[in-house]
Amino acid sequence: MNEIVTTRQGKVQGSRSDGVYVFKGIPYTTAPFGAYRMLLPQSVEPWGGIRGAFAYGARPPPVPYPSRLDALFPEMVASGEDCLNLNVWTTGLRAVGQPVMVWIAGGEFEHVTNADYDGSRFARDGVVCVSISYRVGADGFLCLGDGTANCGPLCQDSCRIADGVMSAI
Repeated sequence: MNEIVTTRQGKVQGSRSDGVYVFKGIPYTTAPFGAYRMLLPQSVEPWGGIRGAFAYGARPPPVPYPSRLDALFPEMVASGEDCLNLNVWTTGLRAVGQPVMVWIAGGEFEHVTNADYDGSRFARDGVVCVSISYRVGADGFLCLGDGTANCGPLCQDSCRIADGVMSAI
């Protein structure tokens, strides 16, 4: 069963399985590449039509050298530019007052994906679960001395930009 909700950025269509609504791969900031690389997170431009939210979004490009994590955690999704996205699991659409748990993956500041976490159990226990991705490597943690630094944590903080998603769900 599919469900469509309206966010501030546009409509998203997710799925429902075992009583849990799931919305995957929803962008929460503008892709941090091109003119937006190394800048503070920017609001997502609204989209027209209905955006499918059935698959995990791209993960941020990893640091370009091998890591011991590569062998431990195989990548479940490809990297790509539209990598600042979130996933939501809930049992109650438009339910007010439910607690929200935001899961932020770790990964030595080099690797991150929100595709290796399933929030269904939290949702079945009445907790809205949100998993996010963020910038890694130099794009996320380099200080250029111009006042813009640590964009990775700033991306994590900018999930409040996506409150339109949460208020709709």
